[in-house]
Amino acid sequence: MPSVANCNVPNKSRRKSNRNKIQRRRATSGIAKNPRGMALSSVIHPTSGPLAPLSGKKARKVEKARNHARQRALEKELAERGEVAMT
Repeated sequence: MPSVANCNVPNKSRRKSNRNKIQRRRATSGIAKNPRGMALSSVIHPTSGPLAPLSGKKARKVEKARNHARQRALEKELAERGEVAMT
């Protein structure tokens, strides 16, 4: 009598093919979303995390920090050239 695996469960290849079939079906039936970073996006933005839009207060702080960094870089460049900026 030949040795046979458990006949009460599907064999490995059948389980694998069923799983692949289900994954393919799930992938195609999902709702396609526009990328969140684009202006064309109609997706609701999250309220927290890196993709959340900046609040007005935070935007002002970031702009202030950016301007300060730009000013420091300009002063550093002038110092390297030997020029002095009149402030």
